[in-house]
Amino acid sequence: MTQKAGIYVRVSTEEQAKEGISIDAQIERCRAFCTARGWKVFKLYTDAGYSAGSMNRPALKNMMDDINAKKFTILLVYKIDRFSRKLKDLISILEELKEKGVNFTSVTEQIDTTTAMGEAFFQIIGVFAQLERGMVKERVEMAFDRKISSGEALNRAPMGYFYRNGKLVENPAESEKVRQIFEMRASGVHYKEISKQFELPISTLYEILKNPTYIGKVRYRGKLFNGSHKGIISEELFEKVNGHE
Repeated sequence: MTQKAGIYVRVSTEEQAKEGISIDAQIERCRAFCTARGWKVFKLYTDAGYSAGSMNRPALKNMMDDINAKKFTILLVYKIDRFSRKLKDLISILEELKEKGVNFTSVTEQIDTTTAMGEAFFQIIGVFAQLERGMVKERVEMAFDRKISSGEALNRAPMGYFYRNGKLVENPAESEKVRQIFEMRASGVHYKEISKQFELPISTLYEILKNPTYIGKVRYRGKLFNGSHKGIISEELFEKVNGHE
C-alpha cells in the first residue's frame, strides 16, 4: 500500500534573503524525496514569512488538523529547523505524531522516527537547532549592547528628531512643539487641552512625556544610558512633568 506524505515547508523573509532557502527549492527536494521512495504526496503545507520560533503558523495548524484526522502517515520536511528550532516544541510534536501513527522524516538529516536511533538523532538535532537559535539571540543582543555603549538610539526617531547617518538629530520644526508640550504639562495644563492644541492623540502625548530621549538619554532593558544625541528639554523639566503623573 502506497504511503501518503504531507510535506511541510517554511521560510522567513530574512532567511530567504540571507540563505536563499526558498519555498520552491524545499518543495522540489521534498517531492523528489517522495518519488524516490514511492510515496504519494498528500498535500503541501506552506508557511512563507513565518519564524520557526513560534508554533502559531496557519499552515502548521492546518497540517496538525489533517494529522488528527489521520489523512497521511508521513510528515516530510526539507530540514528539521524548517519545522521548529525549539527543542520543547519538537519533542512535543514528535510525541503527538507517534500517538497518531505518523512518521517524521527529514530530507537533509535522514531522520526516521520509527526507530530508536532515529528518534534519538531527532532529539540531538533539536538540541543543536535550539542552540543555534540561542546564539542568534545572543548576537542580536550584543549588537544592541554595542549600539547602547556608543549612545545610539534603538527605536524610530520620536517627534522632534530625525535620523542622519544613524544618529538622532534635532528637527527644529518639531522640537519647539515638544518643548511647548512639556512646558504646558509642567504648568498643569490637562492632556485634553494639549491634545486639542497640537492635534495629537492623548496616548501619543503620554509617550512623548515619558520618553527620556528628550533629555539626551536612551532606555534599554529598563535602564537609562547617555545617548549620543542632544536633549531637547532639561532634566529638571522632564522630572517636573513626570513628578505630576
